[in-house]
Amino acid sequence: MERINQNDVDCFLLQMERISAAPPQKEKLQEEWYRFPGFIMWIPEVFRLAEQETAEEIFWSENLPDALFLTEEKTAGITLQKMKDAVMQGEEAGAELIRNIRQLLEKLDDRTVCYGAGEEESAVKAYWLEYKSFAADSRIYNVLFVFQTGEEWNMGTFFSVFEEYEQWKPIVWEMMRTIKEDFDERI
Repeated sequence: MERINQNDVDCFLLQMERISAAPPQKEKLQEEWYRFPGFIMWIPEVFRLAEQETAEEIFWSENLPDALFLTEEKTAGITLQKMKDAVMQGEEAGAELIRNIRQLLEKLDDRTVCYGAGEEESAVKAYWLEYKSFAADSRIYNVLFVFQTGEEWNMGTFFSVFEEYEQWKPIVWEMMRTIKEDFDERI
């Protein structure tokens, strides 16, 4: 077996992915389930819903996510938002959207490293893209996912400092698996 040096981080990530493919079994508490327009989703209690001002500090764009959840240290977070202008139809719509997003990310920054893309199906099918990006002098681990509830498409993004990806990756996949349609009009 060859030794992996510090420059082979991407190779190491792919090897670890194969080794740790089994999802964790974590009890989901009632207060960890969040209701959004059209769906419900499990988000672990370590994440807290952030204020609008915090979102403005993190995202330097006018297009802020509908919801932002952060860890206390703000080293990991998850965003959720409706894709308001998305008009996609057909079975391949989600996979095509992920391909387009991947191309766009690679054009915006040629340092972006995409590790994989695929589908996670449970109650709702989620199409995902896993990649590493860069912010200032930091490496960021990302999982972007899109899913349809009713006629609407939604997008979620998970991000953390790259050094913490190993602890977060199985949790992100578990969150995707918990997405369920919910059309409770009482909210």
